[in-house]
Amino acid sequence: TIAQVPVLLRKRRASFIVSSNLDIQASESLLARIVPGLAALLRYRREHLPHDLAAGLSVAAVTVPVSIAHAQLAGFDPVVGLHASVLPLVAYALFGTSRQLIVGTGAAGAAIVASALVPLAAGDAALYQSLSVVLAFFVGLLCIAGRYLRLGALAEFLSRPILVGFMNGVALSVVLGQLGALFGFSIDAGGILPRLAEFLQRLPQTHAPTLVIGLASLGLLFAWPRAWSRVQTLAESPNSL
Repeated sequence: TIAQVPVLLRKRRASFIVSSNLDIQASESLLARIVPGLAALLRYRREHLPHDLAAGLSVAAVTVPVSIAHAQLAGFDPVVGLHASVLPLVAYALFGTSRQLIVGTGAAGAAIVASALVPLAAGDAALYQSLSVVLAFFVGLLCIAGRYLRLGALAEFLSRPILVGFMNGVALSVVLGQLGALFGFSIDAGGILPRLAEFLQRLPQTHAPTLVIGLASLGLLFAWPRAWSRVQTLAESPNSL
């Protein structure tokens, strides 16, 4: 009847609203699974912006120079390290799920890339870059496959001595790779012992101004934390002046 028409219209409207809300919730759930960062960005609160800006500037102050150094360690131009310090962070902010995970370049990965690709590239810079792109692509595929196959449990079978030995070997490789830059000459040999031998042979070619600046920078890096803590202590207790 005509009297029941408004009731039917209200029921249809209510059912339409419910179905629309369900569709929106399903879309948000799908978006949260595919792009978690974008879903969180849509619910971002403006009062968090000052703290996030401070955190971003602090991370950038550390990540950018470190990434440039790692790019040179891996055999790339410094601009590659600049790209690597920005683009992966943006990608992880969109597709990542952890707020505590630190994403960035690493000395171990840079050393492994250099040791694997330098013999294959044979001094060809264009070929070296192409090989690095292919290597990164396949490493990404293996990481995705490992995630779905839940291969992270295999790391539990790596004993601590193996991990410590690996990190110590990487540290030695990094140190020997940077000694030439510290003393003002290049080291072209590969491997720890050949690099050490070439370093000893080229010691007479040391560039004194470069060495002085490098040692002064290292001294500042080691002394600054203690000096700053001392300044803070004096600032907190004026009577100790």
